[in-house]
Amino acid sequence: MRQSTVRVPAGDRAEITALFSVAPAGPAPGIVVLHEIFGMTDFVRSRLPLFNAQGYAAMAPDLYHRISPGASFDYAGEDWERAFATRNQLDDDLAVEDIGACIDALAAHPRCNGTVVVVGYCLGGLLAFLSAARLKAAGNICFHGVRLEQHLSEAPNIPGPFQIHFAGLDKYAPPEIVDRVKAAFSTDADIECCTYPDADHGFSREGQSVFHAAATTQAHAAMFSFIDRVTRQGGRP
Repeated sequence: MRQSTVRVPAGDRAEITALFSVAPAGPAPGIVVLHEIFGMTDFVRSRLPLFNAQGYAAMAPDLYHRISPGASFDYAGEDWERAFATRNQLDDDLAVEDIGACIDALAAHPRCNGTVVVVGYCLGGLLAFLSAARLKAAGNICFHGVRLEQHLSEAPNIPGPFQIHFAGLDKYAPPEIVDRVKAAFSTDADIECCTYPDADHGFSREGQSVFHAAATTQAHAAMFSFIDRVTRQGGRP
């Protein structure tokens, strides 16, 4: 599907630049896609047609728009260091407010039916976790989120539906952190935890050394089943 660039007003009078594409038929549920620390890479761009092909509209905001607009870093060398430096300049609270603005903008788009799910990877996984605690979307999905252990006080505020994917070999979320995250959720919350023992951080990045085909297939099946469930339940809470 053809991607276009849209601008979403932010609460501090900034403008969030986002990629946007629609499903062949609509109006349809929408997906807000949150990028890794590496910014607006080919990987995040490839998520939009992935969701469009399943019948969803999709929007991917540039969360670095105040710091380094349009930044896209490689997964190695000096770019790796630049990615971490840029991420460390990001105000997570402001980023969650930006995500809220994108949820509202996508829900109001004529090619969206008002139901929105947030899906985040790495840094975006953390922000999907925080969005689940603070914002109102039909559901939130976290793929190999980082620094979750620094925000465990937010977990009881997540009523769900929330789905979280852990990679068993992820050094950024080793088993002891995974256990702490799981234990922090309320027992009556609608939480789905998926673990892939042989997969590493970023396992769904096709073409990269970390790509794990079997884990990706399993994760995508779980993700689309979850999205189908929460979007069939109706509009936004």
